[in-house]
Amino acid sequence: MLDAAVSLLEQSYMVTVTDIAARTGLDVPTVARALDALDPVYVDFRKTTTGGDPRFWYVYKVTPAARRAVAQWPTAQTLVQRLADELTAAAQQEIDSERHGLLIYAARLIGDTLREVAERAAEHVLSPALGETELPVPEPLPVPEPLPAADQAGPGEAGSAGVGGARPDPTDSAPPPLPEAAPFPVFTSDDDTAERAPGDAE
Repeated sequence: MLDAAVSLLEQSYMVTVTDIAARTGLDVPTVARALDALDPVYVDFRKTTTGGDPRFWYVYKVTPAARRAVAQWPTAQTLVQRLADELTAAAQQEIDSERHGLLIYAARLIGDTLREVAERAAEHVLSPALGETELPVPEPLPVPEPLPAADQAGPGEAGSAGVGGARPDPTDSAPPPLPEAAPFPVFTSDDDTAERAPGDAE
């Protein structure tokens, strides 16, 4: 199951449950349950909105742990052994006697004399790639702050509200009083110049 997923992902950017079922000969529900159990340690298994039909659910990618499990990802030990083997094979093909001796010597150093040191070096080289891949956790969207409540200004206080406060209500205050009218002038005749005493009849 895992081997099929890893192999198929070498040929495509994603692999459906149907693809893996065809490769392994298993039925679709069995493959879907197995992939669900392998997620997220070994595979990134994604379920599309197909009304529960698993045929089009797919594996988006596999983790380094999956490649190590199916021997498609080298360990420090296997890498050192492979280097030693490749140097030995290159020595057998070398016709120059000096280079032949150097290749044999290098293969012996890596595969035997300095094998422990070589494995530690290989482990340091492979350690960034061998780290487990963790899927990013989506951060929650920020919640917008509530708008400031409008100031509830009482009658006569509408004008004191600051920015964001209630608008002044023109009906909250009475209109200013009108100025007093000047006394209407009294015009008298020219012959009415004498000062009248109080109580005099006109």
